[in-house]
Amino acid sequence: MGFWNFFRNKKNEDSDEIESPISKDDTNDLIFAKNFTSFGGRFIFIDEKNSTNEIFQKIIEENQWSNDNVCSLDSNISKNLNIRLIRKIDNDNVKALVTECEFLLSNTGRILICNKQIKSNRIEDLPSVVIVLAKSNQFVSDVSEGMTELKKKYKTNFPSNITTINVKNKLNEDNFLTYGNSAKDIYLILSDD
Repeated sequence: MGFWNFFRNKKNEDSDEIESPISKDDTNDLIFAKNFTSFGGRFIFIDEKNSTNEIFQKIIEENQWSNDNVCSLDSNISKNLNIRLIRKIDNDNVKALVTECEFLLSNTGRILICNKQIKSNRIEDLPSVVIVLAKSNQFVSDVSEGMTELKKKYKTNFPSNITTINVKNKLNEDNFLTYGNSAKDIYLILSDD
């Protein structure tokens, strides 16, 4: 047996023993929720009893922020939630950013965004807390499907600054391998289409 074959066989033997918490029958939304919350993301589903504004106010109270500490780069969000509209994130007083997203990537629990949401800002420049507003029709299986859907959505004016944001894993926070990682504390407020 060759050197590399030993590791390949060992990997195959080990992989049979570990059961995945995600079943083949799970839907994209369920897979996303499992992956997203397993890293510490906060997943909030809006039903007929709650509104986005109510949930948003609870998040502000939980973190002891004022409306001035929370901002958005989108004028509609700013107006609807009564928060500051900014053009560029350069204020140390900003505790959280509220934004929409393009797609929710089930296989990784990450969130696909582009310049439509974050303008020309880099992920590293965003505040440590991001509150994402999404709809239940935004689940896709992976980045490849997300990019295909982006091409359909923006046929003539394809977006720039396409990236994903991922949840800051509290367990790996002190791990030196995550140094410089641009992961964020994320609240996802999901509503029906």
